[in-house]
Amino acid sequence: MLASTLIRRPAMTFSKPGRWILSGLLFALLTACASTPSPDESLERLFGMGPIEQFTISSATLGRDFHVYVRLPQDYQARACDWPVVYLLDGGILFPMLSPYQLMLEIDEQAPPVVMVGISYGGLGYANGNLRSTDYTAPAPEPEYYGGAFAYQDFLAEELLPEIEGKFRVDADRSLVVGQSLGGQFTLLTALTRPELFSAYLSINPALHRNLDYFIELEPAEAASAVPLMITRSSEEMASLSQPLADWLAAWQTRGSDHLALELEWLEGHYHASSAPEAYRRAMAWWTAAGEACPP
Repeated sequence: MLASTLIRRPAMTFSKPGRWILSGLLFALLTACASTPSPDESLERLFGMGPIEQFTISSATLGRDFHVYVRLPQDYQARACDWPVVYLLDGGILFPMLSPYQLMLEIDEQAPPVVMVGISYGGLGYANGNLRSTDYTAPAPEPEYYGGAFAYQDFLAEELLPEIEGKFRVDADRSLVVGQSLGGQFTLLTALTRPELFSAYLSINPALHRNLDYFIELEPAEAASAVPLMITRSSEEMASLSQPLADWLAAWQTRGSDHLALELEWLEGHYHASSAPEAYRRAMAWWTAAGEACPP
């Protein structure tokens, strides 16, 4: 019988740089094998914001895309009814801020469940496609890029609102639109010129500093009844923004028009950009049309 022969191979050795390369290859392999969550899955993990659905709408009116985020009530699938709906301008900021806050208000019974719709540009600043300074504004002597609000109203009326009302069970007669700063200018302008688009309006620190005269001279459109509008003003607002709003309010109250069912809220200790949660909380308490229960 022949004795078996054990062949011993020399162990592989690596230089220090070689060990780094091998470690990098192993890490890349493990990373490639790991499960990477999709954007939808990542949003689901932020459970306080959802459930969320999202889609992109290509506007034929404006020739641009908008990214739309929709937060549904927790019991949306269990209750076959039409829900109150809140539309958020500047949705890229206000939607992630207010959607979990809405849940907290529901827990404390300070707000009814609603469908919340955030309309986002997808980026911050003009270079990133954010044309809020055009879309949210009435005409002004300057800057020249002001004055696109009426086209944006057409986009809402002809494209976005029908899309939301077709995809989701919402009650168009219980709709609130929320705008802040220039968005607040838009909600004020729309309450005056196209009040049928929404059933109620929230204008947070509306910025009228570049086109105050336009608003003072504006004749409101006809409305079937007084248009519910809440305007919130922050005590720490800069004078360059607070004074034009005060001037418009004085002129409006002197006019004595019954076009608006105007509610004014003073936000003590709040600032121009950071007051949205408190303004929203007060608006939800004021917006009684949304308080009707959705039956199980």
